[in-house]
Amino acid sequence: MSLKQLGGETIIYGLANILPRLLNFVILVPFLTAVMVSEDYGVVGDLFFWIALLIALLTFRMDTVVFRFASRKEYDARAVFRKAQRFVVGAVLAVVGTGLLLAGNVAEWMSYPDRDVYVVLFLLTVACDCLSAVPLARLRLERRAWFFVFVNLGNVLLLLALVFTLLHFWPEWGTLFGVAYEESYQVVYYMGAIAVAAAFRYLLLLADGLWRYRKRKTDWSSSPNYGKMLAYSAPLTLVAVAGVYNAQSGLAVIKEFFGDDVTSNLYWTGQFSAALKLAVILNLFVTAFNYAAEPFFFRQAGSDLATADRTIYADAARAYAIVGTLVCAGILVFLPWLKDFIGRDLQEGLFVLPFILAGNFFLGLYSNFSIAYKLTDKTYLGGIIAFTGSIICAAVGIGFIGEYGIIAPALAMLACYLTMCVLAWLVTRRVFPVPYPLLRILLYIILSALTVYGALSLDAGLGARIAMFAALIVTYGAVEYKWLRSVLRT
Repeated sequence: MSLKQLGGETIIYGLANILPRLLNFVILVPFLTAVMVSEDYGVVGDLFFWIALLIALLTFRMDTVVFRFASRKEYDARAVFRKAQRFVVGAVLAVVGTGLLLAGNVAEWMSYPDRDVYVVLFLLTVACDCLSAVPLARLRLERRAWFFVFVNLGNVLLLLALVFTLLHFWPEWGTLFGVAYEESYQVVYYMGAIAVAAAFRYLLLLADGLWRYRKRKTDWSSSPNYGKMLAYSAPLTLVAVAGVYNAQSGLAVIKEFFGDDVTSNLYWTGQFSAALKLAVILNLFVTAFNYAAEPFFFRQAGSDLATADRTIYADAARAYAIVGTLVCAGILVFLPWLKDFIGRDLQEGLFVLPFILAGNFFLGLYSNFSIAYKLTDKTYLGGIIAFTGSIICAAVGIGFIGEYGIIAPALAMLACYLTMCVLAWLVTRRVFPVPYPLLRILLYIILSALTVYGALSLDAGLGARIAMFAALIVTYGAVEYKWLRSVLRT
């Protein structure tokens, strides 16, 4: 398989991830930031943090377990799928079930007294998203990318329909099915829409799985035992949990440590959350790349790592760095216009955006380097790296928020991901050496940073900024002309 094929799969998975999230960004984010006050938007950001954290815990990285074992000839893929899904079902029933029974206590602990419904809705969302993880991994491994697109796009279209019905049309109508609209319940309506859309996606995946495997027998003897699966996934779960903490803990840090007034803290949580939303443009590319790259890298390596072509991994990192730095530069160069996608009341915290983007760029680069410990089954190294990153993130975020305000969590994110990136590169040098073009990557970072600096220092207008960004693209093309031609020919 070639880098060109990886690019093709990235585009398809980009449709599955970028198109739905782009619809979310272009339509939903401007709408929500216009109708919600900053405090409510801060609550939503806080709930999303807990949703992501629980999903990382309860799926126990069974999606990567599927890639690792179902792609091997000695195992029956269906048995691996079903075994992984059974584990997730058990975890969801135990944790989500307990959480629903104790919803009042959980709401009190989260500083949302008399809002038990927040807990119920986010736990239902967690359950549906966790139960969808292994089926989605199965689609990726089977290279059924277009059904993957259909399922995820359907999820977002339903979400958009529900959100606009509940938060736009319902206030205009006054009542919906005889129930009066309550403005103080905007968070409830939004979280309810998310839960319903998540359930819809899971039901589509469940129906597909039942129909596709209805007449096939499962050879349970041709599957790894749970001990082997969990030994592989446990460190990756630590990586996933740490990843959620590193990416979104800034919201919780601001809420809990920024000041003594919870309402004021939620205001700044909303500002930080809005900045994260603008960074989603880069995250869309990183997510699409990772969705295509992980199964691609496992298939590329095969069962014999000694004979695997390692150039493809270096080329993938090179391609990521080119596109990633262009996306970062594009967001910052055109920020005066892009910021209008969020409400004016939520633009006060956008000064943290450069640090968030830089951090996310290094996160994507780390994802490239981290394939080394996944391929060599040394996932414990990933756990050590992730734990180190989380310590840095917590220390910088909590330690400096009193002095530097909401810029501290953004700096914490950058310091964390940069450290993880360096550590992952050191690991790959030792366990799975790959000739990564580090000087080229550094060149892209410098060129993109100079372009952004020029646009900001000159206070350039739209025409000048377009010219500067076009010049950056032309420079990249000139520097990488021969390499790009060789990639496109393969």
